[in-house]
Amino acid sequence: MNTVKNFICGELSGWKKSEALWFGFCIFSTLAVSLYMRDSSAGVAASLTGTCYTLLAGKGKISCYLFGVVNTLLYSLVSYQNRLYGEVMLNLLCYFPMMFAGFICWKRNLGRDSIIRKTSLNAEERHIYLAATLFGVVIYALILKKMGDSQPVIDSLTTVLSVTAMVLTVKRCSDQWLLWITVNALSVYMWFKAWSSGSGSTAVLLMWLIALANGVIFYIKWKRECSPCQNP
Repeated sequence: MNTVKNFICGELSGWKKSEALWFGFCIFSTLAVSLYMRDSSAGVAASLTGTCYTLLAGKGKISCYLFGVVNTLLYSLVSYQNRLYGEVMLNLLCYFPMMFAGFICWKRNLGRDSIIRKTSLNAEERHIYLAATLFGVVIYALILKKMGDSQPVIDSLTTVLSVTAMVLTVKRCSDQWLLWITVNALSVYMWFKAWSSGSGSTAVLLMWLIALANGVIFYIKWKRECSPCQNP
């Protein structure tokens, strides 16, 4: 019981007033707009858990992975309903297991303030990750096209970039946020197309818009706090 209490107290500690207010604004605006637009319950839940995950991850709080596990399942359902199969496979085959790996790796690198110690990639590592990512985008786009994916190129970009970004998230690297910014921008475009056609989720679209803004904020924040990247 004390372990749970200490965990909760640790996750609630270290928040600046501005950070807490931004957290509340993101959650409230997502919920308010989603309810106003009468979005599906799955879409609203996916959006809220996804927003919580991003905000907690940006703060460096390990509890982000608890929300991430739920979000991967809900978001997979919404993506399947919109025929975005790359997103489905990304969440079920990559994100879901990586949530557990991330929890374990982050737990080993927590500071006394219950916030993880942040790192960054060197030049050689950046080149390796870039080459592997570009190769993966081309191959996966061809696979998705044969599967009948509605947006194979964009879906492949968001999927492969997300895999790379998730690996960097587990490694606690600030460079992840540059990839997340790209992924979030592409996801906004992808879900806007689905939304404008009448099949997409307003809540999920809003989630990606908020994630895009948070990506910029957290990249600046992490760069100020990081040290050279190390293996988790």
